Amino acid sequence: MGTSSSIRITGDGFAALPANVNLNAAASGTWVATGLALVLPSAGIYQLDAVVRTVLGTMTTGESAFISVRLYDVTGAAVVPNSEVLAHQLSVGAGTSATLLTWNRTAPLAIRYAVPGARTVRLEAARVTSNGTTDQAQVVSDANGRTTLRYQRVA
Repeated sequence: MGTSSSIRITGDGFAALPANVNLNAAASGTWVATGLALVLPSAGIYQLDAVVRTVLGTMTTGESAFISVRLYDVTGAAVVPNSEVLAHQLSVGAGTSATLLTWNRTAPLAIRYAVPGARTVRLEAARVTSNGTTDQAQVVSDANGRTTLRYQRVA
């Protein structure tokens, strides 16, 4: 008598970020709802996956900043446990003249999440500037690279 280790997929959903999100408009360290969300339709265990494209730029020497992303359970009013990801970091050594640096990165996020009923889960992002000034801090989605959120119900 054997046991099965296969996963049965029972439903899925997908969405792409509808518009770029300017993180410089919020104070450093403030979590911003990006506008990317999915509804998990019923109780179960879900595999949640996100691909997050970010841009972080500065013209300041001595700059140190990063962008983190996470999933937030809107219905349960709580961060999805262990979903925080460092999406992007920029550190520019001090010098005698300003240097323009803009970095563009994509970060993956993957987590299993058990819910007791239907839930809305959204992607949030925060820019943290510990030194200097960021001239550009965004979560981006366009034809050059999408920011997406996906779920698959696995149980």
